[in-house]
Amino acid sequence: MKKIIISILALFSVYVFAYNPKEAFDLVREGKAIFVDVREESKIKEGMIENAIWFPLSKFESQRNWKDEFLKLTNGKKIFLYCRSGARSGRVKILLKEVNVEAENIGGYMTLGTILPTKKP
Repeated sequence: MKKIIISILALFSVYVFAYNPKEAFDLVREGKAIFVDVREESKIKEGMIENAIWFPLSKFESQRNWKDEFLKLTNGKKIFLYCRSGARSGRVKILLKEVNVEAENIGGYMTLGTILPTKKP
């Protein structure tokens, strides 16, 4: 049953999110993009997408100078956001848009972790 749900989520994410996760990951490997994990520390212990950086939602919401730090980490690359299910990364996308930073919500680790390489932090 769990495999069926994951398969359905994977298919669903292709239609909901603008980018195919594998194509986005290819851009990351080419150095043209970056994946940003916006989950909190307790959740990243499950694993992260390979080559992703960690910048939790709480940092966006609580630190005044988050934009400078975030832009330094992303270094002008195309930004793909993810969290556990895609909801928090959607919120971060809105926060970034408010300060004129473009980003794409690539979805949730629950799905991405089944189709992309992962690592333990």
